[in-house]
Amino acid sequence: MALLLFCAGIKSKIKYFYFSDSEIKTVTSFAEVVLPINEPDMPNLEEANVMRRLDEELYFVSDEIQEDFHSAVMVLTYLPFLYGKFRLFSQLEKEERIRLLQIWSDTDSDIVRAVVGNLKLLVCLVYYGHKSTWDSISYPGPFASPPEKWSEARLHYQNLLKGNGD
Repeated sequence: MALLLFCAGIKSKIKYFYFSDSEIKTVTSFAEVVLPINEPDMPNLEEANVMRRLDEELYFVSDEIQEDFHSAVMVLTYLPFLYGKFRLFSQLEKEERIRLLQIWSDTDSDIVRAVVGNLKLLVCLVYYGHKSTWDSISYPGPFASPPEKWSEARLHYQNLLKGNGD
């Protein structure tokens, strides 16, 4: 039992360089309802490395893009209050999050549609860009299956995770 609690404590201390803890909750709860993670043969968020890859990608973009994404996540976090739900997006039941996303996709507000659409685009890009999803969607992978080559930014991020960064 002590080992289980210890491992749970380690898991809760996963380090992110771009996301705050509250943003992790919001984006994770969003990804859970827009991605087919409960479908047979589809990987879950951890298997597809969704949050880690989002953190990595957003860590290296320009400050303007980072701020836009922080703002979009903040809007998503508090938007339920404007629709009579007095809880943060991440605190809503899955069915309620799905209902709100359906309402927001049909809203007249360009801002709300942009927030939801752009977050969904980025989450889907990271999810379907991971090898673990390819067989399930009948994607054979890149032509000639070249070995994956990591950019300097990705190598730097991995070094930061290991504590070897600047």
